[in-house]
Amino acid sequence: MKQYHSLGQVFLEDKRYIDSICSCLDITNKAVLEIGPGAGVMSSFLSKNAKKLYCVELDKRFFKLLKDKFKGNPKVIIINLDICKYRLDENNENLVVFGNVPYQISKNIVNYLVKYRNNIDDVYIMFQKEFVNKLTAEHKSKEYNFLSCFIQYYAELEKLFDIPAKAFSPLPKVDSSFIKMKFYKNKLYNVGNEELLFDIIKKAFSQRKKKLINSLKGMYNGKLLDKLFEDLNIDISVRPVDVSLEKYCFISKYFEEL
Repeated sequence: MKQYHSLGQVFLEDKRYIDSICSCLDITNKAVLEIGPGAGVMSSFLSKNAKKLYCVELDKRFFKLLKDKFKGNPKVIIINLDICKYRLDENNENLVVFGNVPYQISKNIVNYLVKYRNNIDDVYIMFQKEFVNKLTAEHKSKEYNFLSCFIQYYAELEKLFDIPAKAFSPLPKVDSSFIKMKFYKNKLYNVGNEELLFDIIKKAFSQRKKKLINSLKGMYNGKLLDKLFEDLNIDISVRPVDVSLEKYCFISKYFEEL
């Protein structure tokens, strides 16, 4: 596999973890999209159980390997494309997404999944462990940040298990985590202006060590902020990391209703 390593990809080779992943996947008779299948180790399992498998692989060498490997299998569709350019809304069926994502494009993949959330049933995906800790972080924890709020607003996340670096080839410098992501069909919080909500959260975490009221002064005047904190019963000394996603939604709705 090393001779094909490129684009920051690392490949899971430890059969114990491959088996553990396979036992978690609910894909029987479902359409599956695999991000970056490489040489198709997981693709073989996916193709046996899925109704249809779309393998989206950017590396032309792996694309050729996959085409040869699944030649004659009508259930498997091999696509040579950057995953972020693949239009999920052009499919006529909702998909289960599976992938082992190169670490450097993790944020792009999260944005991509959110963008096409209405076309996705479930996501099973591997990211760098530290990145997963940020995605799943709760308020008041050191990992909690804008990304935590962003993805948790749209989806329920479950960290299934960690995978050590030694299970991959070439050997990465960090461990990974395998997670399940399920997008909400009905929003948990009734926020009309989501752009405003995320502007507020982004502004807050741009100065995460400052008091929240000071972080927001670039967006609103002090008197208005004083009234907001009083009306919503928020401690004036609270910092961005101490504020839950639900409370950020209250803040956004407060300004939205003015």
